Amino acid sequence: MTFKIVLKSHLFALSAALVLLSYGSSFAVSFDEYMQRLSDHPQVMSVLAQSEATRAQAQGELGLPDPTFSIGVDNVPVSDPAFDRFLPTSKVIGFNQKIPNPVMLRAKSDKLEQLSEKQKLMADYTAARLRFMLVTKLAEHEAVKTQTGLIKKQLGFYHELEDTFKGQIESGRAVYQRFSEVDVERAEAERKLNDLDAKLTSIEAEFVRLIDEVPEVEIPEIAEAGWNKDSSALYPVLIAAQDIDIAKKGVGIADAAFLPNFGVNAIYKQREDGKNGSFSGDDWFSVQAQITVPLWASQNRKPKLKAAKNRERSAMFAYDDMRRQWVQKMTALQSMRDAAGKNVKVLQDKDHAMKGKIKAAQRNYEAGTAELDGVLFAKIDRLNIQAQLAQVKAMHTSRAAEFNSNIISGFTADTSADLLKETQE
Repeated sequence: MTFKIVLKSHLFALSAALVLLSYGSSFAVSFDEYMQRLSDHPQVMSVLAQSEATRAQAQGELGLPDPTFSIGVDNVPVSDPAFDRFLPTSKVIGFNQKIPNPVMLRAKSDKLEQLSEKQKLMADYTAARLRFMLVTKLAEHEAVKTQTGLIKKQLGFYHELEDTFKGQIESGRAVYQRFSEVDVERAEAERKLNDLDAKLTSIEAEFVRLIDEVPEVEIPEIAEAGWNKDSSALYPVLIAAQDIDIAKKGVGIADAAFLPNFGVNAIYKQREDGKNGSFSGDDWFSVQAQITVPLWASQNRKPKLKAAKNRERSAMFAYDDMRRQWVQKMTALQSMRDAAGKNVKVLQDKDHAMKGKIKAAQRNYEAGTAELDGVLFAKIDRLNIQAQLAQVKAMHTSRAAEFNSNIISGFTADTSADLLKETQE
């Protein structure tokens, strides 16, 4: 009977464990899913909403303004208001429709469409930068946890050192000053541990801002994207190129302002025949067509056209400056990324060499030719190297992700040439 109860309790515990594991796995989120989630981040959606609003406004620019309807009376006598005592008296219904220059409407719509395209590109860049931030925080999170574990190991070695020094004092060796050295190093390690705890809290808060939770995923290796110094493959440069296109559309609006606007007026007048048909006759109507004439173009439209052309020139200069800036920035980022990668290799080699040094110190200690403190200090030095390695790995990952985030995904040489041609035209 006891055996059955124990068996049932084990089966229940196993079932509960399986349920918990299946529950956790069903809600596990992969790295790629987190990256995709950033496409719906409020920052991205805000810019996309602006893009949609601008596109809708562009469609609205093509519509005509509302017509004007009027109703009233004409030439009614003041002393004795009536509609059958005075020939010009009539009831009036009017209609007025303004027809703006259709070329102007199209030019304004095109400018807003171009602005919408720029905002869409900005949304893509925002998503790319958020992904870079997430990768950076994941790398820093992993580095902080690694460094925290290493420092805790160091604190354990410092405790062993104190025990070693106590044994040496009991054997008659004067090593009192070594206690002070260990105390200083241990205090520094504890200070670093406190700083790492604060940094971990800050990183986790940033996770909540980015993806609304603290992820539990391993960051994959970030590929080092290639770049052939083509500035038009970069988001900021392409966004600056969009400003040139928007400015060109502004010139189109200023050009279209020289064309006339139109209008149509129609009025229908209903009159009374008067008493005994004294004013016999028909009702009246009037129709008018309107057209504007740019008589004052030299004082109004020409200065505006000149201003629009200067804005286009300004956008072109800004584009050229942005292109130069980002070539410099990307070159510097590439250099820092490559340097961090080389430093990772250097520290890995140093860690391997330190591992051999520890083994040699351990053999000397076991042979009785060296003290244990030499082994412990060597282990502490290796932990310091590993802490530096964790930090440099995170830096390399961050630099690689930042470098990649500025390059347009799926960019090719053909699209680069097309975009440059559009900018120059």
